[in-house]
Amino acid sequence: MGRSMVKSDILVIGGSGAGVMSAVTASREGAEVVLVSKGKVGKNGNAIMLGGSFGVDGQGARDVCGEADANQEYTAESLFEKMVACAFGLGNQELQKRFVEDGPYAVKELLHWVKECGSTFVFAPKACRWRAGGVAFGRALKRGLESQKEIPVYEDIMVSDLLTRDGKVCGAIGFNVYTGEIIEFRAKSVIMATGGWQPYELKNTNSDMTGDGIAMALRAGAKVKDMEFLLAIPTIQEPLYAKGSILPFQMTMPNIFPLRHKATDLDGKELPYSSEPRFKTNASNSKVKKLLYCAFYAPGMYEKWDTYGNRFYMDYSAYTDEEIRDGFRTFYENQHWWHGKDKYHHIDLQQLAEDMIANGKRLMCGFGNEYSMGGIVVNEKFETDIPGLYAAGEVTGGLFGAFRSGDGLTEMLANGLTAGKNAAVYAKNAADLEPANLDKAEEFLVGPRKKSQGVSAIEAWKKLEQISEEGFGFVRDGRRLQLAYDHIRELRASLDQLAAPGADQYNLEWINSVIIRNLALCTEIGIYSALNRKESRGCHLRMDEQQVDNENFLFSWLAELKDGELVYEKEVPIPTYLPLDTRNYPSVLDCIAETILKGEMS
Repeated sequence: MGRSMVKSDILVIGGSGAGVMSAVTASREGAEVVLVSKGKVGKNGNAIMLGGSFGVDGQGARDVCGEADANQEYTAESLFEKMVACAFGLGNQELQKRFVEDGPYAVKELLHWVKECGSTFVFAPKACRWRAGGVAFGRALKRGLESQKEIPVYEDIMVSDLLTRDGKVCGAIGFNVYTGEIIEFRAKSVIMATGGWQPYELKNTNSDMTGDGIAMALRAGAKVKDMEFLLAIPTIQEPLYAKGSILPFQMTMPNIFPLRHKATDLDGKELPYSSEPRFKTNASNSKVKKLLYCAFYAPGMYEKWDTYGNRFYMDYSAYTDEEIRDGFRTFYENQHWWHGKDKYHHIDLQQLAEDMIANGKRLMCGFGNEYSMGGIVVNEKFETDIPGLYAAGEVTGGLFGAFRSGDGLTEMLANGLTAGKNAAVYAKNAADLEPANLDKAEEFLVGPRKKSQGVSAIEAWKKLEQISEEGFGFVRDGRRLQLAYDHIRELRASLDQLAAPGADQYNLEWINSVIIRNLALCTEIGIYSALNRKESRGCHLRMDEQQVDNENFLFSWLAELKDGELVYEKEVPIPTYLPLDTRNYPSVLDCIAETILKGEMS
């Protein structure tokens, strides 16, 4: 098990949108940049499973991105106001302002890469959104990185910890998953762009959301916030070959899939979705339907949670067999630019249609976690509390508060644009530092390799998923959360005994020993924050505390590690540009109708 060293001005950790944009921007500022990725750049991370769209305001789409037909009624001001409202009061308004202002310039850069690599992105003028596929996005990212030929890329590297000295970040340590070689990365500045986290067995699109960057930043001294807020959308449970696909949510969009479903529990009892005009959405706020589905279906699913858990049916029995087959043909025609004949990603759509028909014209679904709102605390420069450490994309917290209304793809690109520039400025004036925690970080990494017997990281991960599914799902109550908190504390304590015997080369137990410690840390914070938020807000739906209680809970839970123990504090949001809504609401649904969808009935 050898060790090598790589030096640079800036180390970017993460190979998707935020990482690539950060690296390219920093390199253009004259910094010597190294990018390290857990997988292959352009082929890893959640972005490769992109199946929807992303956008900016109308003027930005027209004047910056060159879309002449962009809807000018969708103003930057209305986008900002929507983001503030959808955050349920917890969003950082400085970050939201940056998102609106930087988004068009970051998207313009991406569209240039798209054109150069020959990918297809389709613009919808009314909504000011581009539709794309994950493979097309991945090719564009790879092209963007190649445009700056001086950026060395280290792929298939599992980074385990940040290196620090005197409270400043000066690099990271990790290992090559295929050779086992340990690599010490030295840098004057580090940009964390590792994406979010999700602790569930039902994985929405893929399993890359393991919280690595969030946990590494915590161990280095950073703070995190809003970890109880996890966005869930309808996701396939069965058939198993399609499990995890976000097809069900796409099938709720009439312009993509023409059939309308009826939702039922597994006994056939309907899960009603209100047709009241106050819940009507339009093109500019359609993303709130993700939260509406959760909130409307939650009570009925909660009643039988002990029996069926996170499962419900999307029922299409009102349609003939041929209408269902035609519905999937229409779906394919709306997606054909990015997928093989009659496929959506790896799923054969006509086979899925036949399986649905054979299953009583029903599709078994659950709510899969699409995005995590919480993450590393940053300011408008995407600096953390630790000098030299920056963060961009889903790994950060504060932009979306309790619910993500904006686009994750726009976020990662816009954040990367700013983080790269500011990290380059910092690096120009920073000294090379000798890490003080190198031996400790290396011991943390290789410790499980020294044990021939002990706790299996793979089995511990399965246990974490079970704990989360049972007590920390998209629908919650205090009793289940308390049990989940007790169990995750026990699980984290057991991880001191992780063992990863075997070869150095692609040792799954060793790889997962890094992941499970990170994911368990994130999960404990998320469960604690949910347990102690005795209300419902955004994506935090408690059946025993259904009110949105702005009088007592208009704050974010912050967490940090002190002497190895988690410490929590409250952070009250600052109304930098718009005042905070301090009214209480009987439920999340009432809050959505009165604050997000107000005036949309006409």
